[in-house]
Amino acid sequence: MAPLFLYGVVRDDHPPPDPASLGVGDPPGRIQLVRHGPVAAVVSPVADAIRVADRDAERHLDVLLELFDAGPVIPLRLGSVAPDEDAVREEVLGEAAPELRRRLDALEGFVEVHVDADESEMSAIRAVIAADPSLAAARDRSGDADLSNRVALGERVADGVVLRRLHQAEILLEELRPCAVADTGRWAMGGPEDPVLRWAFLVHRDAGPGHLDLEQFDQAVERVRHGHPELVIGYVGPLPVFHFLELVEPDEPAGAASEPSRGRWGW
Repeated sequence: MAPLFLYGVVRDDHPPPDPASLGVGDPPGRIQLVRHGPVAAVVSPVADAIRVADRDAERHLDVLLELFDAGPVIPLRLGSVAPDEDAVREEVLGEAAPELRRRLDALEGFVEVHVDADESEMSAIRAVIAADPSLAAARDRSGDADLSNRVALGERVADGVVLRRLHQAEILLEELRPCAVADTGRWAMGGPEDPVLRWAFLVHRDAGPGHLDLEQFDQAVERVRHGHPELVIGYVGPLPVFHFLELVEPDEPAGAASEPSRGRWGW
């Protein structure tokens, strides 16, 4: 039996994949569900020594999005492979199946979206120099300055770019956070070559009492785009929830352990 490439975990009553839906690899195998108790793993057969290419990464995401259209899904890390169905049931799902089902139920109605913001290096440098007359004066004198002074000027500008990007990130987050349940960084910012923002947000798919929804988050992103023309704003979603699995807490059944068991698959 061929090894099985793993995409994610869904509830056992999740609608089956389209019979024509194919997975990663060459040739690609058909997407199927391996059920175990209240959950199921989404898999497809692959060659023994698959090397994940860019097209496979794209197909992995496409499969998750197809599943997500019909209900919550917990994504598995790209490139995860199990030797057979028994290993999927015993090692991937195993004793964690009830906890996974509770977590999937808790994910109902939530989506994840990603917002990326970038400003060109030259745009940032010009803005930093324009905002500080002493930097502008030092730049004008730099042609006659020695190497150490030119290096010092470069360091001051780089520090200014970092502060500018951190300030821009704070402003963007202030504008977007009211529309989200939670948020977290996807990139450790802090250097002059880092982007302004690489962020994930947890959002309600639909509106309800006391909370905003995905449509309102979409509108907030458009306001950010119009309000910050110096930035290139990338926006991706809705996506299956990945960065917030520990924040969307399932209801604990009576007598449940306070800490779920964890193994090689992250639970």
